[in-house]
Amino acid sequence: MLTARGWWFVLIVAFILVMGAFVVPNYTTLPAILAVTLLAWFVYEWLQFHYKSNAAVSRLRVRRWVMQGGRDTPMLWANVPFEVRVRVRHDGYVTIDYAMVEDRLPSGADLIEGETGTHTTISARQPADMIYTLKCPAPGVLRFEGVKVRVADLHGFFYRRVFLRDAIEFLVLPPLVDAEGRQRADKRFNMLPPPGIHRLRRPGSGDELHDLRDYQPGDPPKMIAWKVSARKDKLITKEYENDVPVRCVLFLDTSEGVRLGPPGNTLLTRMAGVTAVVAQAAAANRDLVGLTTFDDKTANAVTPARTQTHMINVMRKLAEVSALQPGTKGVPAGQLTRRAYPLAHELYPELMAKATNTMPLGRLWRPLLDRWWGWIVLFIMIAPPCLLAYRVSDILNPGSAPMPGPVQKVYSTWMGNTLEFAVKVTPRFDLGSRLAVILLIWLNLLCLPAQFAASFWLLYGMSGWFGMAAGETTRRKRLAALFSLQDGTGPDSIERYLHDDDAYAERVALFLQHHQLRCPIPLYDEQGRYRFRCAEKADVLAGAIVRAVSRARDNELYVILADITELGADLEPLVKACRVARARRHHVMVIVPWPADVPSPDEATPEPPPAGDPKFKKKKKRHPDDFLLNERHKRITKIVQDNLTRQYHESFRKMRRLLGATGATVMRVNDGDPVRLVLDRLDRLRGMRSRR
Repeated sequence: MLTARGWWFVLIVAFILVMGAFVVPNYTTLPAILAVTLLAWFVYEWLQFHYKSNAAVSRLRVRRWVMQGGRDTPMLWANVPFEVRVRVRHDGYVTIDYAMVEDRLPSGADLIEGETGTHTTISARQPADMIYTLKCPAPGVLRFEGVKVRVADLHGFFYRRVFLRDAIEFLVLPPLVDAEGRQRADKRFNMLPPPGIHRLRRPGSGDELHDLRDYQPGDPPKMIAWKVSARKDKLITKEYENDVPVRCVLFLDTSEGVRLGPPGNTLLTRMAGVTAVVAQAAAANRDLVGLTTFDDKTANAVTPARTQTHMINVMRKLAEVSALQPGTKGVPAGQLTRRAYPLAHELYPELMAKATNTMPLGRLWRPLLDRWWGWIVLFIMIAPPCLLAYRVSDILNPGSAPMPGPVQKVYSTWMGNTLEFAVKVTPRFDLGSRLAVILLIWLNLLCLPAQFAASFWLLYGMSGWFGMAAGETTRRKRLAALFSLQDGTGPDSIERYLHDDDAYAERVALFLQHHQLRCPIPLYDEQGRYRFRCAEKADVLAGAIVRAVSRARDNELYVILADITELGADLEPLVKACRVARARRHHVMVIVPWPADVPSPDEATPEPPPAGDPKFKKKKKRHPDDFLLNERHKRITKIVQDNLTRQYHESFRKMRRLLGATGATVMRVNDGDPVRLVLDRLDRLRGMRSRR
């Protein structure tokens, strides 16, 4: 491909050649000889660049090393820097004189040190190396797409762009906790049970004495307290406390409502961070930790355990759900195309090139009969020739069925008037020529409505070749061809993606989510209702809690991290499930996320300063119309924000009352330290306090 410098060079050489060949050939031939020489040199450079690019670019190879802690790692940790090393080489015998190599940074990572691009010469013995350091601020999935390579000649006339695809994904696990994770795992006193096993105030087979009672037939003799029996003069049986492990089951909401927001700063990411800290802290005390992720459709449970492998699996699960993106339901197809088309051009340049993936003009032709009024245009185009043919056949064959009287009279008058007008406007030629011209003009006048309709049909069909609709259809067709090639579905899927907006939007959404590119999503539908309320997740969560209770043991803690503030009456299944858990003497904690721009419901709303307050300063005077518009806009915005905040506070208080009546503890994520409160509740279940 020619660069801007190459095009200017060609234009200047062509101008010199034209001047030397047609303007000054009689005076001197130097301009023509110079232009031909430069043109021959230009063609030689083009052939040399074309040969080198084809021989070397097709043999380029890329290799990547991701190192954390000085060694290759299959997984990464959030908030821990890691080093990325990229090497681009080729095994051919041709040297690339100038290449610009740039590694495509993954979304969700911050560059700390180094450069992701370089300008170098690539040969078989001289690869291009890049070393830089990244850091992921939040858990999720890190995806490296590949390396962009731009090859150019030393003169800057030609260039070629290629993308070396080397897709690889890394799980970014939640960060390791500090003080919360390093809890005591040793016995404070010898009389206490080992870590992970805690006393329960119930009779059992433990080592700590619980109570003394009268002997009952069937009690084992070794349980008789002989000294107490001697003093009481009757048999007394010893009962010991039951030693049971404390189980903590975490329920994490992964519905589409908590996936909204910028990458790494969504409600799901924040709740996943809290879940990771609680799980690690409980595992440090060798307690059993379970995880259940749920949305508005299904729930996936991980059985409680306390092994190191289980904790790694929990971290992997949290990293996977943190990378989830909201669906694109309700997003217009044009907006999805504007997001996906540049990404496809960047990642698949050879498949999106015009020479490979083109758009036929026949596909852009706008069909007339797709509109209801197209049938009217078609009738106007066909009716006049049909009437003329019927009238001529009626004249030539008098025995046939004649036209209706009114129609025949009107059409005969129209034929006579048009014939008279054709005779008047025809010049006086010889008889044969004049009759031919009269007949031609007369037939055109009789079919004049049909000609107008045909012209409209032609212009309407050709209008599809121009305007924004043509560009939108072309981009959509190229994306559809790319998707059909990737899916292996064949040409029929191209037609489906072109005409079915729902199927096309679903496939583009998968493409964007696969490459971790987000697009703006409408939060409200055409009727003003919130799209991501996900009321069905209350039923799914209630079913998961009931299943956990059915498999539960003694003194378990259920921690629910979910966005359920605005569910309202749909919370009834969850309330019933919490009552079932509390009836089995389990503890329930509900932690809800809180929007950053909404004040706390327990804080008093500050009153605006009075107008007579000396601290209240008036703003600078402006044009009266601008002042009124700005004041009105601010007043309306303030009213809307206050109403939305009041509605959210009322929903939160109602939810807190409903769940609090069942004995559950309800708190917000930013309400103090939720991790500390969860750990304190675990300590209460253990019947002891552990130092941290």
